[in-house]
Amino acid sequence: MLTAAELGLLNRLDLAYRRPVSGLYAGERRSPRAARSPEFSDFRAYVPGDDFRQIDWRAFARLDRLMLRLYVAEEEACLNVVLDASASMAMGSPPKWPAALRLTAALGFLGLAAMDRVVVGVLGRRADSTEPLRGRDGVARLWRFLSGLEPGGTSGPGDIAGLGWLRPGMTVIVSDFLVEGSWSAPLAALRRRRQEPVLWQVLSPDEERPTLSGDLKLVEEESSEARELTITATLVEEYLDRLAAHRALLGRAAESAQGRFVHSLSSNDLEATMLSGLEAKVIRRG
Repeated sequence: MLTAAELGLLNRLDLAYRRPVSGLYAGERRSPRAARSPEFSDFRAYVPGDDFRQIDWRAFARLDRLMLRLYVAEEEACLNVVLDASASMAMGSPPKWPAALRLTAALGFLGLAAMDRVVVGVLGRRADSTEPLRGRDGVARLWRFLSGLEPGGTSGPGDIAGLGWLRPGMTVIVSDFLVEGSWSAPLAALRRRRQEPVLWQVLSPDEERPTLSGDLKLVEEESSEARELTITATLVEEYLDRLAAHRALLGRAAESAQGRFVHSLSSNDLEATMLSGLEAKVIRRG
């Protein structure tokens, strides 16, 4: 699924969770909330209602003030990756599907390498998901699952609600997002379920900047709806304006749910794809 060189690249990266969520097991990610653990974090002044057992009496002797010792909690983070396997993902030159598979494999690897709880599933196919995976032993099972998937059918924003395996944590949706319907309500619902949504759009270069011209009959892959058009420079510019507006809507929907939006091309190698994630602060350097 990924080459040795690509795995070497990923070993230098990590997922940039904004707020790790505690799970069933101890994890390796620092939580933003204070807790008792062996690693000291900071002091703060005591206020009524605090646990008096955390008072640092040595600090009191020096400062004549009641101070608490704060510690860093290490918690399990949960990563959900939702892959769009609709028929439109097979389109493009080069096709979007292999790029989306590689991206999903890379995200899963980053989570597993950090001992996160990782589940990967298919948008619109409720039964198509992995079992919860954890640790590098889960990499082979994840890649075996991805290798058995084929694009086909339809999917859309409304299918998010039917994915019962989503757990609190980061939820990355990998799709071309070239479908009608608003993502605002589904993403808001994810946020209410304590999930941090990330929309990662994968387009092909010919969708990013079409080179078509002349009289053509275009057939929509998922609905089979056909339309005859004369492709002119003006029509291409109108398409580009609508694509930019669509991306802006996706970005606002993600931002309103305290999430993030990323886009990359199917022609990118994994390094360029990860660079897009770094720029969007979904990926960080390890």
